[in-house]
Amino acid sequence: MKPYRQAGFTLLEVLLVAMLMGLVATAVTLSMGGARGDRELDKQACRFMATLQQAQEYSVMDGRLLGLRVEERGWQFMSRNPKDRKWQALTGDKILGQVQLPEEMTLTVELEGFSWRTDSDEKNEQGRDEKERTPQIFVFPGGELTPFMLTLSQQVDDEQYLRTVKGDEFGRLSLLEDEEEEE
Repeated sequence: MKPYRQAGFTLLEVLLVAMLMGLVATAVTLSMGGARGDRELDKQACRFMATLQQAQEYSVMDGRLLGLRVEERGWQFMSRNPKDRKWQALTGDKILGQVQLPEEMTLTVELEGFSWRTDSDEKNEQGRDEKERTPQIFVFPGGELTPFMLTLSQQVDDEQYLRTVKGDEFGRLSLLEDEEEEE
């Protein structure tokens, strides 16, 4: 009797080929993922939303009014000093501390239909001490917010990318898509 010889691939060989195909597909996906050039902009918009949600939770838990000061290249959370009632920056907090954006990104904020130009605001407050600067957006102890629309913009080569974060008076945050921004 002739010994029977198996034909085909072993399970180990099939799994090895499947794993290699998965690695190649992942590498191709990652290399093409940054084609639009706005991945960093999405990251910063999500970062802004996460820190603002954290500030809302902090305000509710602590029962304190917080403020958010938006500048052209970043943002800073503030609280009122109980002694002199002046706004001061929250320091020593990793999450709610001052945030600086990359050089090619800028911020603009619109409050309840009024555009707030951060560059003109900075010129008006240049003479003021850092402790006397005031926030544009308030985070109330009940979790509510001053209604706003914050736009992050980034110039990459000849392309302008925008992301808009909308906050309503009930404290809900949403990241608007490009089509929604135009309406």
